[in-house]
Amino acid sequence: MYNWHAKSRILVLILFLGDVAVFSLALWLSLTIRFFLPYGKYFWSYRLFLYDNLLPFSLVFLLWILVLYLAGFYRTLIIGYRLSLAQSLLRVHFINSVIAVIFFYIFLPYFYISPKVNLVLYLLFSYILLFLWRAWSVSFLKAAFGRGALYIVGPERELQEITHAFHYNPYYENIKIVSDVSVVEEAACGGTFAAVVASSSLLNSGGVSKKFYDAFFKGVQFFNFQKFYESVFHKIPLSLVDETWLLENISSPSRALYDFTKILADILIAVFIGCISLVFYPFIILAIKLDDSGPIFYIPKRVGAGGKIFDLFKFRTMRVDADARWPEKNDPRVTRVGRFLRKTSLDELPQLWNVFLGNISMVGPRPDLVDFAEVLEKQIPYYKVRTLIKPGLTGWAQVSQKFLGDRNPSSIEETKERLAYDLYYIKNRSFLLDLAIILKTINLVLSRIGFLR
Repeated sequence: MYNWHAKSRILVLILFLGDVAVFSLALWLSLTIRFFLPYGKYFWSYRLFLYDNLLPFSLVFLLWILVLYLAGFYRTLIIGYRLSLAQSLLRVHFINSVIAVIFFYIFLPYFYISPKVNLVLYLLFSYILLFLWRAWSVSFLKAAFGRGALYIVGPERELQEITHAFHYNPYYENIKIVSDVSVVEEAACGGTFAAVVASSSLLNSGGVSKKFYDAFFKGVQFFNFQKFYESVFHKIPLSLVDETWLLENISSPSRALYDFTKILADILIAVFIGCISLVFYPFIILAIKLDDSGPIFYIPKRVGAGGKIFDLFKFRTMRVDADARWPEKNDPRVTRVGRFLRKTSLDELPQLWNVFLGNISMVGPRPDLVDFAEVLEKQIPYYKVRTLIKPGLTGWAQVSQKFLGDRNPSSIEETKERLAYDLYYIKNRSFLLDLAIILKTINLVLSRIGFLR
């Protein structure tokens, strides 16, 4: 029996447990070479491994796992087909090495160990073993989970995305992506596959569901295309969104506890980080004035929750005479200082006061300019749904969509893509998702300034 959701979770769990095992084995090898080989069993004991070293190193393991997660090594759709696994792991391992050094040299007195030589050996062994494990896991997991054909039929646009994603993924070889449901019907008659992914509207049209009825008794499983697409890409397929879907998925029960806790967290975070950020204000103000002597702040009208208009505070990054239009790559309207402020996200610091005032949240759909919002609502169906919740300083689209890392959408098509991610967030918003967005935002900012490259 084919179960996509269970399969994906098992893949991630195996990779996670394998990474933990690799880190533990690397520590054991380091201690063995450091103490057992030169001194014999007199200096080696299980206490040395379990109590003196494994406990403090376990905290490092958790931090390393977090970095691997932020770098995308637990996303089953990209694991295994990176252009250079060794190079990708080396970048991540450099960051993890810095974390380990800082951890032990700051918190060393609390653990009473001196992992100087041990740490060097551990960093070497952990990288080698992690690379070997991740390289071997591709063939192992493919053999273990690659059985059973899965047919996917759905809208052409979404099928193109699925085709591109699975084409380069070695874990899922037996996936058949087709646009013609008759191909699946023929396969169903022969009982040659394990599962079908299709939309409810497709199964209900032209008596298709009746043709699959016999296959149902042969053990063939059927999955909803919308849910499948959402679980793979973490966004909503807009071609399948209609009033019925919105009523069933967005008109959800009250989230009073979540909303209250989020407001409280927003205020505390905004005050804490906002006060710290004041240290940077004099330098930013001076840089802007020296650059073109124009206004310090840019205060546009934005659309908030329920369509309410508010003033958004930002440090000015564009020329004073900049006209309003779609943003461009290497936008000529952006000043020299503005490019630096955008790259480091320092231009967003004044928005912390918008969070404190309650105009926006730390996490949510990014608020649009009033004029742009009016145009987009006319050209994109259900675009106004974004205003059902409070907008955010950062959002799921900003950390998930490649081109939104350092700018806003530059076309209607890109805005539709952003809406797909925003709908996913509105439907699935939770404390864990908010935390993931904040962590990914930190990772994104560090990547832009070159720290994680």
